[in-house]
Amino acid sequence: MTKILMTSGSTIGIAGIALAQNSKKYPQTKIVMTINAPIDAAFNYIVPVDLSHIFKRHKNLPAIIKTDETEKWIKAGMTRTVYFEDGSTSKEKLLTVVPHTSFSYQIEDFTSQLRFLAKRIEGDWIFTDLSNGQTKIEWTYKIVPKNIFARGLINLVVLKNIKGLLTNALTTLKADLEATNRIKGSR
Repeated sequence: MTKILMTSGSTIGIAGIALAQNSKKYPQTKIVMTINAPIDAAFNYIVPVDLSHIFKRHKNLPAIIKTDETEKWIKAGMTRTVYFEDGSTSKEKLLTVVPHTSFSYQIEDFTSQLRFLAKRIEGDWIFTDLSNGQTKIEWTYKIVPKNIFARGLINLVVLKNIKGLLTNALTTLKADLEATNRIKGSR
């Protein structure tokens, strides 16, 4: 009987270890885009951008309609409430700001259906100067799931829609910056 329990326990133990190792990596998506604008202009425009300008409705993800920030969103430690068109909200905190290099933030306290799936979202932006008036931007969104079942749903359904939402937002930022850069270049 001891042998059976050990074998059974070993099997469960190995499966448990494999499951734990697989769950170490949180579901995430990364958007990489090159923008025809200098790194300082890109960074200074993107960090404090009006979220309602770049986050429009995408499939089942609602648009952002406003935030409650009272000053320019540029310093680590700042927090704001984000309001969505469906009446839901989330809290966002700017974690790090390294001028012209990177910034990171955390989103939590969701009142939408996401509250059943995610503990938080971690966003990271990295800016790389390509030395030719262009900036490479890497935007990573990591979703920290509430449990293994939520992780599965996030991977199957949520990530694809979020990737589309982020791609649309970064495409809008690119268009804004390149239009501004063309205007400055024509003067």
